[in-house]
Amino acid sequence: MKTIMVDLEGTMSDHTDRLRVLEATTAADPKNREAWKTYYKGLPDDEPRMDVIRAVREWIRREHFLMVYTTRFANKYRHEEEWLKGHELWEHIELLQREPTETQIKGPNLVAIWAGSIRPDILVDDREDVRNLVKEHSPDTTVLGLEDFHGREVH
Repeated sequence: MKTIMVDLEGTMSDHTDRLRVLEATTAADPKNREAWKTYYKGLPDDEPRMDVIRAVREWIRREHFLMVYTTRFANKYRHEEEWLKGHELWEHIELLQREPTETQIKGPNLVAIWAGSIRPDILVDDREDVRNLVKEHSPDTTVLGLEDFHGREVH
């Protein structure tokens, strides 16, 4: 059994439209709270990236241990759970989220720390900076990006 870590936003879900709006509304003020709230609330409406979802479902079928992660804090709205339930994945994964003690750690660094601790066999993330950091912290982990899923079989 393999341990596999997969990023939720941007990797399993397509947040392209929400991200574009967030970037435009936070250009003048990167800490614009209302813009961030709108961005966070939009996750349940994201379409799945089907190439990645097919791979995740195959890994589940093969009984690998799946950890879906997000560097968001858990919140009362449980957007991540809603999205995962909506795509029939919730019962098959463990959700890894930022803890209150991890507030000062930037997202890419946090993922690298998690990977260094967990030592997954495979990690999937849409962001190149995250993938590069994970390669440094967990050199035995196979690190994949979105481009690795277009029409390919998973193992």
